[in-house]
Amino acid sequence: MLVCRRVQSHTSPVNVDAELSRLGALVDGWTRAALAESISPQALRLGAMLEYHLGWRDEQLQPLSTAAPAGKKLRPALALLVCQAVSGDIAAARNAAVAVELIHNFSLVHDDIQDHSELRRHRRTVWSVWGMPQGINAGDALFALAQRVLVGDRSALAAAMSAELNSTALLLAEGQFLDIDLQLGQTPVTLQAYESMITRKTGVLFACACRLGAMAAGAAANVSEAYAAYGLELGLAFQEQDDLLGVWGSAVETGKPEAADVVERKRGLPAAMALSFGDAPAWLRSAYAEPDGAADPQLVQRIIAHFDRLDLRATVEQRVERRYRQALEHLAAAGAREPARGYLAAICAALVARKT
Repeated sequence: MLVCRRVQSHTSPVNVDAELSRLGALVDGWTRAALAESISPQALRLGAMLEYHLGWRDEQLQPLSTAAPAGKKLRPALALLVCQAVSGDIAAARNAAVAVELIHNFSLVHDDIQDHSELRRHRRTVWSVWGMPQGINAGDALFALAQRVLVGDRSALAAAMSAELNSTALLLAEGQFLDIDLQLGQTPVTLQAYESMITRKTGVLFACACRLGAMAAGAAANVSEAYAAYGLELGLAFQEQDDLLGVWGSAVETGKPEAADVVERKRGLPAAMALSFGDAPAWLRSAYAEPDGAADPQLVQRIIAHFDRLDLRATVEQRVERRYRQALEHLAAAGAREPARGYLAAICAALVARKT
């Protein structure tokens, strides 16, 4: 979760966690309504499977009285806050927010299948409960529902926003392709390859959320571009912080095993940086050349010690902080109004300090 804090805006302190919780509840309500309107009576069990993934049902597809953890909903919140920053209200970005969240969850369902991940957010993944074929169907349904929601009024603006979302979805697929290639050793692990992958896999959907929020509010092209640039830097920093926590994060705070990314030999930012040096030792290259299997404890400690000798943690922290500063510069250039500007700035401050 984000670090709970009050951050000073130009006019008054803002509580970013409270606002994200409020916006997330709105998005959940709108998404429930979209599902109810779209899934046919003959496929209600499919709709229930989608609601399971979204945290609203248990494995027996019974409704939960208290929703299970279902992510931070940062992407739809960004769409809503950018819309408010431009127009003073979030209403025009309702469909965009729901569509962005559905696309994000479509990608998660398919990623879980491709990565053979049996758990997400401490619950069994859709495919591990109902099998890969139905998992693919669930992901496809989330993708199609995003399109249906966004083009609901069939206006020229809706068509333009749909084109933006689909261009982003294609880049997401490219990002997943590049990630799989990196993890399987099909592509050499370099800093350039890593940056190309995370730009597509993570950065572009943050950027899209912000651009759609600006478009929904009727922003000028240069203003939409400034918000998209803010979102891109925010998304890249978010992923780089994730990679830092994957090596040096506390298991108590992250909920993952210690040094999980090293154990799995994930080709994240620390590994990409270490392997990009011309004098990277042969044993390190050999360790990351193996595509499968967990590294033994001695190798894990050796890799972490090597990362520490290179002072990679501090280097990654500096990269993350630089990206957040650049995000704030783009936010300033967009001319955001309060209180949305304060929340958008506070998201930067909270994410840079997050430990989970």
